Amino acid sequence: MIRTILISILLFCSISTVFSQQADITLKGSILDAQTKEQLPGATIRIAELKRAGGARLDGTFSIDKLPAGTYHLQVSYVGYQTLDTTIHLIANSFIGLVLNSNARDLKTVNINTKRNAESSQAAKKAEMLAGNVMNIVSAKAIQLSPDITIANVLQRVSGVSLERSSSGDGRYAIIRGMDQRYNYTLINGVKIPSPDNKNRYVPLDIFPADLVERVEVNKTLTPDMEGDAIGGTVNMVMKNAPDHLYLNGSLSTGYSQTLLERPFDYFPTGAINKQSPYEIHGPNYQAQPDDFTRDNLNYTKKYFTPNAIGSLSVGNRFFNNKLGIMLGASYQHTYKGYHSIFNPGEYTDKDNADGYLFIKHAYQRDYSTAITRTGLNAKVDYRFNENNKISLYSFTAILEEAQARIGRDTLPYTPRTGAGTGQVWYKFRSKYQRQSINSTTLQGEHWLLSQHLQLNWSGVYAKATNRIPDLTEYGYDGGFYADGTQKDPYLHPNIVQRYNRTWWKNNDRDYAGYANAAYYATIAELPFKFSLGGMYRAKHRDNFYQNYNMDNVADGSGLQQWVDIYHFKWGVINPAGSPAEANNYRADENVAAGYGMVKFTIRKLEAIVGVRVENTDQQFDTDVPPTQAGKTGSINYTDVLPSVHLKYLLNSRTNLRLSYFSSISRPGYFEIVPYNFTGDEWDERGNPMLKHTTANNFDFRYEFFPKPDEQLLIGAFYKNIQNPIEYGFSQTGVQSQLVYQPGNFGDATNFGFELVYEKYIRNFGIRGNYTYTNSSIETSKLKTFNRTYIDPAPLEKRPLQGQSAHIANVSLLYKNPVLGLDMQLAWQFTGKRIVLVSPYYGMDYWQKDMNLFDISAEKKLNKHFVVFAKIQNLLNTPYQVYIKAVADNQALIPSAQKGNETLSQKDVYGQNYQLGVRFVL
Repeated sequence: MIRTILISILLFCSISTVFSQQADITLKGSILDAQTKEQLPGATIRIAELKRAGGARLDGTFSIDKLPAGTYHLQVSYVGYQTLDTTIHLIANSFIGLVLNSNARDLKTVNINTKRNAESSQAAKKAEMLAGNVMNIVSAKAIQLSPDITIANVLQRVSGVSLERSSSGDGRYAIIRGMDQRYNYTLINGVKIPSPDNKNRYVPLDIFPADLVERVEVNKTLTPDMEGDAIGGTVNMVMKNAPDHLYLNGSLSTGYSQTLLERPFDYFPTGAINKQSPYEIHGPNYQAQPDDFTRDNLNYTKKYFTPNAIGSLSVGNRFFNNKLGIMLGASYQHTYKGYHSIFNPGEYTDKDNADGYLFIKHAYQRDYSTAITRTGLNAKVDYRFNENNKISLYSFTAILEEAQARIGRDTLPYTPRTGAGTGQVWYKFRSKYQRQSINSTTLQGEHWLLSQHLQLNWSGVYAKATNRIPDLTEYGYDGGFYADGTQKDPYLHPNIVQRYNRTWWKNNDRDYAGYANAAYYATIAELPFKFSLGGMYRAKHRDNFYQNYNMDNVADGSGLQQWVDIYHFKWGVINPAGSPAEANNYRADENVAAGYGMVKFTIRKLEAIVGVRVENTDQQFDTDVPPTQAGKTGSINYTDVLPSVHLKYLLNSRTNLRLSYFSSISRPGYFEIVPYNFTGDEWDERGNPMLKHTTANNFDFRYEFFPKPDEQLLIGAFYKNIQNPIEYGFSQTGVQSQLVYQPGNFGDATNFGFELVYEKYIRNFGIRGNYTYTNSSIETSKLKTFNRTYIDPAPLEKRPLQGQSAHIANVSLLYKNPVLGLDMQLAWQFTGKRIVLVSPYYGMDYWQKDMNLFDISAEKKLNKHFVVFAKIQNLLNTPYQVYIKAVADNQALIPSAQKGNETLSQKDVYGQNYQLGVRFVL
């Protein structure tokens, strides 16, 4: 009996020991998207038999310990993906790799929701959280609900982004973290696009309609696989992709400008404009005659009914068992705008033994009438040969046409110090038609090899940007009266045309580019790695054509130069050959070759991207100046090594800490390195073939918290040390009186600041806001006199970088009621004071005043498919104002120009803009 009990005890202890040992098994693994191989943090892992569960970390890995040996059903689930149910056999510690497929492939009822999710604010925040670099994303849904209709105006809602505006008041260029537009670049679907600008490389963002994009990404740090010429950041427009089933989305709206409710629109026929100059039509030896120039584009008529017309349509589907996907989109915007401008250009003088005082030279009152047509076309076709091979072709075209009439009154209010204001009145007119276009067409392939461990992708790109300003016409005449209404003596002051210019601008910017990338996915010591290598080559060609003709009045029989009307006064052509032999007619080539290597790996909660990029730049130019003149041709070549490190640490499944460093560059504008020479009234302006490109070391830190799918808290800081920033200033040519104004490298600059982004919802109400503080510093040379002689060398003045505002803020009050199908938004955008124009004179920079813009938008769902919406921009009619921090010597002559110790230089009043429409969604 005792023996039996002892044997039983020993057997029980042995079995207990075995089970104890088997219960110490640890199961580790990774969970990835089956197609993109991106990590799926937050995915849930369940072992049904043991009622055990776990969650995937930020890097997509998981760990479940203290498991007994056995056979189990493992269930893995993630929102938007098919649940994976598989069997595993556990004998010892194990590591398994799991992939999930999107549930949109099999569930028809989910397909449309998946497409909507890709365009939702929740999807944008998820992408921000998963990204390897610091970025902000604006989703298509957020754009749809915003008051904005162009990409440029959408960007003003992003933290750290302010806008340089066009003459019509719309945003045009993005200034990211206080860095001027020259320090940023623009992409479509991740591919850089050329610029239609006639001298620079930056892209006007008001050319792009906002309703064709799936999202807009603002990248504030660069990884090695991104092109390195961005110190401020990049703007990437991701166009709508082909869905898995029928997708249809369209809108139609109209609207009106408040200004044009109060006054008529000044119209001139753009069809009458000569698209080619006499030089182009007849050849270089032709002597232009007065009859070669039309007068119809100076014949202004009043239009009293100018409603806007805006429409968009996107349609897509997949065919042939989901192998072929097609997405087509089109947008059309025809808008009329009017605004009033006061322009008081201040100038610096040193007359009467006085050094450096400001005076108002002219006082302009101008009324603008602008008709803008934006057309956007998007097409994408992709074909899935199988799970491992896919090819796609996409093309995007944007066209902006703008016809602007400017009718103004110019008063000459002064005679500096030595005399009183004359009150002489001139009438000034300008007719301008401009057509800009950008097209980008890309063929891409994506291939998986070695059991989906090796990914290869390639792209071939053709892109072209064009700009046409045919027959830009300006003229002015003395109206025969003083400002007080007194008529002038017609013999002492004949009514003459003051100036009459006809100008043709034409430029093209063409890119051929190729990209190739390889990525290998591996697990080393149970740690996932991604090794990437790639390269690109871009061949860019740019040509610029310029012709200018100057006119003058022909005296009548009495010897007077009389103004009658536009069709009857006579003129002669001062320069009948035009202006062919000058530096504005040039051709430029730029070849960029780049390669990179990087590794992305995760160690528990830490994700790291480490790599380096090498870029070689070769620029060449050729101008139409005479062969004997300096600056006929030239070239420049340089190579940059650009390392970067990006670290992301997962505090928990909803919280990240990021720390980044990257090196980047900014290339000079195409025209800046051309040694052109323009002679002005005050100084000569020259190009600078010795201009160096800008380099920078950039540091970023950001804390990210995503408490709910549609909420976030982002707190970040940045620091940029910039070498050889390009600014305009003065250089000495060797003789004291020969100062030239040119682009140059004026030492180094710094730029630092912090950002805060917050979005929170309580029931039906929400608040979305961001604030950015930026501080930058640079020193540039300025003209200054002493004893009426320019100081040599020109003194340096310390100031912020051009375009940098110390304070930028956005706040939107939101109301969402799904039961009523109602969304409303009141948006406030604040841009603090900043330098908009760097003056050549010491202490005379032009500053934009603080701007507070209020916009409102709302939409109401009528049924399952129809929505009505309304938008009002510039709700409080905030003016755009520019001032000089100096008191004008003749300020008493224009009282409205003076306020305290500041002199008003420009004030534009745009009025409100209204829009009402209907949207259809299938």
